[in-house]
Amino acid sequence: MENHFPDIRIGHLKIVDHLLVGMAAALPEPKSQGSWRLMPVPMQSWDEICDGLQNHTIHGACITTPLALELFGTGMDIRFLMFVHRSGSLMVKSRKANIRSLADFTKNPVLIPEKFSIQAMLLHKMFADAGLALGSQDLPETQVNWEMVPPYLMPVMLLAEDDMAEDDMAEDDMAEDDMAEDDMADDDMVDNNPGIGGFMAPEPFGSLAVKQGQADQVCISDSLWKNHPCCGLVVTGHFLQTYPQIPGSLVTHLFNTARHLEQKDTLELVSHAADFLGQDPMLVKAVLRRSKVRFAPKTLVPDTAAIDMIQCYMIDAMKIMPQKIDLDSFVDTTWAQNALTEVCSED
Repeated sequence: MENHFPDIRIGHLKIVDHLLVGMAAALPEPKSQGSWRLMPVPMQSWDEICDGLQNHTIHGACITTPLALELFGTGMDIRFLMFVHRSGSLMVKSRKANIRSLADFTKNPVLIPEKFSIQAMLLHKMFADAGLALGSQDLPETQVNWEMVPPYLMPVMLLAEDDMAEDDMAEDDMAEDDMAEDDMADDDMVDNNPGIGGFMAPEPFGSLAVKQGQADQVCISDSLWKNHPCCGLVVTGHFLQTYPQIPGSLVTHLFNTARHLEQKDTLELVSHAADFLGQDPMLVKAVLRRSKVRFAPKTLVPDTAAIDMIQCYMIDAMKIMPQKIDLDSFVDTTWAQNALTEVCSED
């Protein structure tokens, strides 16, 4: 009987951070890949990605490293195989909020994509260095409130605050439900808040808010932690056990794709990226140049020391993770190291 391998379903958000998986699906598959196909599965939020991993509707996902640590720590059977990029996020401030210093954020909440995210960590450190405590509004020590919002909704919410029509506030039914004016008073994201102060999000949403005239740039994430890790590829234990032949060729294909992504100015890359993100090619080209996002293969091998720094910060400073996990059980660098050797041998 002929062996059959499935389409490999990898969950992702429509963000520059996850462009690697989109480009890998667009590029010709290597002959050595075997009888399987990479299938990117676009999702709207980190919650949706977590559900997909839990329910095995996807084989793996591009996911922010702090959230992957949290999922593994709470018992989800996943393995971290590689980083999928370095740096690439943007912090913006709302023009309507009249933010002139970090202290002004005590009057206006800042939006984050998820409390277990690099964006939340970087903001927490930035505000802490300014003597301000960033956190949930239900904690007495909090001075700057964070509100968790899916990245694609952040510029939409700034537009909503400028009295844009409800039909223009959303891209799909989910967004319309979240942003309907009749429901906003009951939504924890905006309850008792005078207005959004700003947000930090994966690109292109910060740049989109700036382009639309709703926000001004504060900083890029690379200025807060140079060449920082962010999202990685995780796969389920079930996938590894069922298809042990596939992870090696999957990771190698992603590493080969990463070499193409370093050519940020090519028309072909910008065209594929714009299609993947569903954004204007000129905006995407500008984002790829200015965001400091990096896809160099040598930076995609998991750095366990950096991952340990992340979990230590979540435990000691943010106090949102109870204890360390066993990184040797969570991270498997084997495929990434093998892929890097193969990519280097081809250069």
